Amino acid sequence: MASEIEILKVLKILEDVYPNYCLSSSAVEVYVKLLVDIPGDLLEHAALEHISRSTFFPTIAELRTAAFDIIDTVNIIPTDYEAWAVVQAEIRRVGYAGQPDFIHILVAKAVEMLGWRYLCLSENPVADRAHFIQAYQALRESARRDTRRLQRVQRYIAARQASKQPQLASGQPAQE
Repeated sequence: MASEIEILKVLKILEDVYPNYCLSSSAVEVYVKLLVDIPGDLLEHAALEHISRSTFFPTIAELRTAAFDIIDTVNIIPTDYEAWAVVQAEIRRVGYAGQPDFIHILVAKAVEMLGWRYLCLSENPVADRAHFIQAYQALRESARRDTRRLQRVQRYIAARQASKQPQLASGQPAQE
């Protein structure tokens, strides 16, 4: 995670590159608070990526997006059809009685949702592929959203889920 000094260093670079833009001290505090969960070296590279592509000072969202785009490039997640091809290869390799071995956790979760034995013994591969891709896309999007979410927000969600208190859409506890 980035230290305050690392974030301030990145903001200084950005202010040097975009001299017409000056952050207020309160804006700097917000940048620090909302970028602290990104490792310092990744944040610096995200800023450099932004500088190379934009003529405008980056918002917090743009810096976070650039950082997570770098992570997505490093951590290659199979496409829908690549994932399905892996499943098909495992079906041919081990069959319904064997234990499949999936390199990526999302592929394993999607197979678990549909059932390994079912996928192996099914006589409708077109429907199976469609169902697998639908499940895989949902898992991939959920994982991507969770990865990009602020840690502070993740902790809040976890605390609310742990309280198991019914809650209305307005955010107020439900009256029982």
